[in-house]
Amino acid sequence: MTTLSRLVVSFVCALVMARPATRAQNGPAAEAATSVPPDMASFLRALPKWTVFTALNASYGYKDNLLLSYADEERSAFVRGSADLMLMRAPRGPFEYTLFFDAERTHYFTAPTSDHDAKVWIRTEPAYRLGKKWRLGLPLTGFYYDQVFDQSDTDVERLIARTKVEGVMAGPTVRWDFHPSWWIEAQAVGQKKRYEDGSNDGRTGEGNLSLAWSAGSRFEATISGGRRWRDFAQRSQYSASGRELPGTELKISEREGELRFDIWWDEATRWKTTTRASHLRYRDNGSGFFDFREEKVAQELKWTDGPWLVRVKGSASRLDFGVQTVGVGIDPPSRVKDEFTGDFHIERQLSKRWTVFGTYMWERSRSNDEFTSYTMNEGLLGIRWSWEK
Repeated sequence: MTTLSRLVVSFVCALVMARPATRAQNGPAAEAATSVPPDMASFLRALPKWTVFTALNASYGYKDNLLLSYADEERSAFVRGSADLMLMRAPRGPFEYTLFFDAERTHYFTAPTSDHDAKVWIRTEPAYRLGKKWRLGLPLTGFYYDQVFDQSDTDVERLIARTKVEGVMAGPTVRWDFHPSWWIEAQAVGQKKRYEDGSNDGRTGEGNLSLAWSAGSRFEATISGGRRWRDFAQRSQYSASGRELPGTELKISEREGELRFDIWWDEATRWKTTTRASHLRYRDNGSGFFDFREEKVAQELKWTDGPWLVRVKGSASRLDFGVQTVGVGIDPPSRVKDEFTGDFHIERQLSKRWTVFGTYMWERSRSNDEFTSYTMNEGLLGIRWSWEK
C-alpha cells in the first residue's frame, strides 16, 4: 500500500467513528456499521489528531504543441517541479478541518514564445457535524495560473497570449446523509477572477445540488446539476455576425447536469472505474453569439496492487454552436467542435519515501473551423519524495 493510500485509509477509518450509521462517498473502505468493534475503536483512538502529508515531485518530459496551435507548433523538452501538502484533522468530534496545497512550475528549454508555465492552488475547508447526518462546510479556494492560452472567442480575431490570472472561490456546503445508502449535498459558490491585462476580469456565482446512492460497498451512483452565471467587468456583447458592440456588458449563464458511476470491481478494491456523462448549455445575454451546447463522456480506470498504481483516463465531447458559423456564403454551416483527451499514468513505490512515475497525455481538438483545431502530445518521467506524520 502506498503512502497516500495509507493516509486515505486512516481518514476513512476516522469517518467510521464519526458517522457510524452512514457510508462515506470515497469508497468501500468507508462503509459504516451501526457500532464500532472494540479493536477498531482502539485503532481509531491511536490515530494522531492531525495528519500531515507532503510530497515533492521532479520530472523531465517533452511537449509537442505548447500553444495548442493549428500550425507552426512550438515544441520543447521541459523540466517540471511541484510540491503538495495535505493537512487533515481526524473527525473524532463534530469539528473537521482539511487543507490542500499544490504548486507547480514547468520550464521549457527551446520554446520561442513561452519558456514556462506555473500554477498555485490552495483549498482550506473547516467543517462541523450536526449529529450523524448533517455536515456543514465552508471551503475557501485560492488559485494562480501563469500560462499561454489561445484566447480566441471568434474566428474574426485570433489571440494567443500569455495569461496570468488569480482568483478566489468561497461558499457554504451542506450535506445530509438521510439514509445509510443515500446522501444529498448542496453548495453555493462565489468566485472572483482577475487577469493581468484585465480583459476577462469578472465575478461568478454558482449553485450545485448532488444526490448519491450506494448499493453495497462496491457501487455508487451520483446525479448532480448546477447553474453558473458570470458578469464580466470590461467585455462587450457581440452581434450575431461577430462584431463587438461597444457600450454593452457581456454576461454568461451556464446550466450543467452530470451522471456519474463509481464501481469497485473486486473485494480487494484493486480495480475501480469511474464513468461520467454530462450536458452543458452556455448562453450569453446578447445575440447568442457565444451560445453553445456541449455533451461529454469520460471514463477512468484505476488499478492498485501493493506498490503499483496504474490509471487510464479518456474523454470525448461535442460542442454545437447556435449562432456562430464557419466560412462564407449564403448559408454557411454552424460551428462544430469535437474535443478528445487521453491520459495514462503509472507509478511504483520504491521505498517508504521514494516513488517513480511516468505519464503520457494526449489532446485533440477537431472543428470545421480549422484554425481552432490542434493536436497535443506530452510525455514525462519523474520521481517523488513523500513524507507523512
